[in-house]
Amino acid sequence: MSQQRGPFTTPEPADNERTGSTPLDALLDVFQVRQYFNLLVGATDLAGRLVRDAGFVNEVRRAVVSLPFERRPKASVSFPPAEPHLPGPGSGRLGLVATGGSGALATIIGVVRALEEAGGSISVYSLCSGGALFGFPLAAGLSSQEAAELTMGLESGEYIDVSWRGMAGALASLGRGWAGILRGDKLEQYYRRHLGDLTLGQLQTPAYAPIWNIESNRLEYLGPRTYPDLPVARAIRMAVSLPLFMQPVPLDGGSWCDGGIVDIFPVHPILNIEPPVDAVVALNVFYPPSFAGEDESGWQRQLASIMHIARQVRSSQQVQLARENLARLRTSLDVELLEPVPYWKVRATGFYQQFLDNRDWPDFMRGGRAAMVEALRRRNGTWGGPPVPVPTVSGE
Repeated sequence: MSQQRGPFTTPEPADNERTGSTPLDALLDVFQVRQYFNLLVGATDLAGRLVRDAGFVNEVRRAVVSLPFERRPKASVSFPPAEPHLPGPGSGRLGLVATGGSGALATIIGVVRALEEAGGSISVYSLCSGGALFGFPLAAGLSSQEAAELTMGLESGEYIDVSWRGMAGALASLGRGWAGILRGDKLEQYYRRHLGDLTLGQLQTPAYAPIWNIESNRLEYLGPRTYPDLPVARAIRMAVSLPLFMQPVPLDGGSWCDGGIVDIFPVHPILNIEPPVDAVVALNVFYPPSFAGEDESGWQRQLASIMHIARQVRSSQQVQLARENLARLRTSLDVELLEPVPYWKVRATGFYQQFLDNRDWPDFMRGGRAAMVEALRRRNGTWGGPPVPVPTVSGE
């Protein structure tokens, strides 16, 4: 029996109306505003950096086209002598949650180095974006020194593989199928040479990283309980496949990218996937301390005031979720927040600088170690106590 239409019933929309697929719909979609601001701010930051920093221009050029005489010798990482009588974190399970932050996540290796000196270890890693480069080798069973040497071998020529053919073809096809400047093949091959065909299910320590699906716009977490048969080398590639920068990676019939664009501080694996831990080391190397937003007070008096609004809009959702995730951790667990990297190091184009150039990575490793040593001494074995009540903050 056909359904009678009431006086206010609208006809069933056509497919293109249901999906909002007309050009005008796409242009005026309110959720596109954040993307417009992303493009505006990103282009402005890049243009400013290119104008004032010839060194950055040369690093970009060198990463794309390296001349034979420019190859740098493989850098080695030396840590200070082991701290005597360093108190350990106790016998409980210790988790590590890290933000994204490109090469600045080398701090993870330093944190583990300090724990090795104290006789402690990580029981589960929750990594994000660049953290996968450093955290998954540690989870595979490498020592901090071995992981440092492996990652310092990542000279840009080892993983920067520009998709020249794809970009050329994109012009002819009006962009159909083109989704990233870099392919990601060389990065995966590098880790496969060192880690072999090791799968996530075979990791010595469970480790997870968020990935984002293009077709269904959803977030999942790669790890031993979710994708046990996936090679670790492929997982690392997927975790750092930043949209527009590196091409998506196929998995189970879908196309997947770096999930840090949604969840920059992924606590879900620690709280909901793996068995409970007693305490957590939290690493923030992407946003200002304690995930504060940038201060744009007085924006109304600045030239190009809308640019100051744009900077806030582009990060508003991500940084707010990070604050809420930190609050969730602190409500449930004993949390030690470490922030050993100055924010300006990864701000704006600094994020790409730390991906293209690994010369700061040893300093990041030593900084992570120093921060963890200080935390171990200050706590003096008192890890895993009851969660500290967190005062309610407006916006959390």
